[in-house]
Amino acid sequence: MNPPTRAAADKVADEVKIAEASKRYAKLDGNGNELSVLASSWSCVKDKNTGFIWEEKTNDGGLRDKDWRYRHMHNSGGYGGVRDTNGQTLCQGLGTCDAYSYMYAVNGSGLCGRNNWRVPLPKELGTIAQINPGSQPPPPHIDTNFFPETANIPRKGAYCTENVDGAEHNYQGIDFGLPILYSAFPNESPANVLGVSILVPLRFYGEIADGLINNPGQASNWICYTRLVSR
Repeated sequence: MNPPTRAAADKVADEVKIAEASKRYAKLDGNGNELSVLASSWSCVKDKNTGFIWEEKTNDGGLRDKDWRYRHMHNSGGYGGVRDTNGQTLCQGLGTCDAYSYMYAVNGSGLCGRNNWRVPLPKELGTIAQINPGSQPPPPHIDTNFFPETANIPRKGAYCTENVDGAEHNYQGIDFGLPILYSAFPNESPANVLGVSILVPLRFYGEIADGLINNPGQASNWICYTRLVSR
């Protein structure tokens, strides 16, 4: 018998990774029904470890498209317009591209049979971050078998998280594309290093270097992608 080719070996390795991931995650259809782990399209992902249901993004220009971005500097909706200050489209299908308006729209759609979608807390969104295999783990730091549409744009691709203290300059996000800063935190566990490496202030995410200092009150920053959660 001939030895397996490299391509065949890689395919087996990929199938093993998918099988291992399926012990934790399940793909759901638009009604919330569980699909085969090999399904090529799905609407949500269930984390069997935490019980959280996560929205999956689309690549169709619709409401949940992976490329849409949102203002996130208030715990409410109805502000921010549909373009950034450079004139680039933030999102389509909403009157204002902010995280809460998006949340309301997704709840109205009944995605995966649910209407209690919300912006996740930082610690909640952090539960789906992971350290990928390899000596230099490649980003995005998430299981792309289940979350393939995750933005991987370091220092531009943060995901919105809920702000618990209400101060605009304290709104934070998770950037799955940032490098893991092992050298900066030599005494911390890998999981803790991952957490502090990818948690970012949204005041640095937008069209200018620092929205708080350089452009106060103009909402040029505090721009993030979304991945809503339900339970």
